[in-house]
Amino acid sequence: MAVSSTQVQFDSLFGLFSYLAVAVGIVVFSFMIYLIIRYREKPSSRAPEDTPVLGKPPQARGHVRTVLLTLTLSTIIIVPLIIGSFGAVDNILTLPPQTCPATYPEACSIQVIAQRYLWNLTYTRGNITHHEINILRVPIHENIRLSVTSSDVFHDFGIIGYDIKTDAIPGRTNTIWFYPDSPGNFTIQCFELCGAGHAFMKGTLMVMSQAGYFSWYNSTVVH
Repeated sequence: MAVSSTQVQFDSLFGLFSYLAVAVGIVVFSFMIYLIIRYREKPSSRAPEDTPVLGKPPQARGHVRTVLLTLTLSTIIIVPLIIGSFGAVDNILTLPPQTCPATYPEACSIQVIAQRYLWNLTYTRGNITHHEINILRVPIHENIRLSVTSSDVFHDFGIIGYDIKTDAIPGRTNTIWFYPDSPGNFTIQCFELCGAGHAFMKGTLMVMSQAGYFSWYNSTVVH
């Protein structure tokens, strides 16, 4: 079962690639087996007329029809992959128009600051800011925006199970979003080698019920 909108996108794209790969593999190997059986050597076999002969220029080989057939089949296979890939990337990179209810419009927009070897999560409400270390709390069934940057070296912010990643680069902010469908805890991991403690640069995504999250946000961030 998918736990987020991004996972649905990547699973669908992976399925498309897999189905086409299996279909192409079946066709190619079936044709190869047919040719092996059809043109296997027999006692009565003769060398083809266009067999290269030492000391003579090679004869022209191949047919335009074969080239056109190959290009047509390749296009039929590649076009769906290109369309599917660009569609998934466009959907993931296009931020949703609205996040969280109008009562707390900033509650689902969170800043992620990477630093050796932890994640600093910043929640805001007007001029009020609240910091969490390595724990990212979000409500279920809401569009979540993350503004990701770094305070020291290059990092890469990723959520295992959500199939989303983005670079955390000093002086630059990358924005990603997701829509959690299932409550629970998920692992946040740095995917860019950033030093001796890279393997331990982990955090936790806590997907909470809306009532639980907004109660926490109201009592912790607002007050």
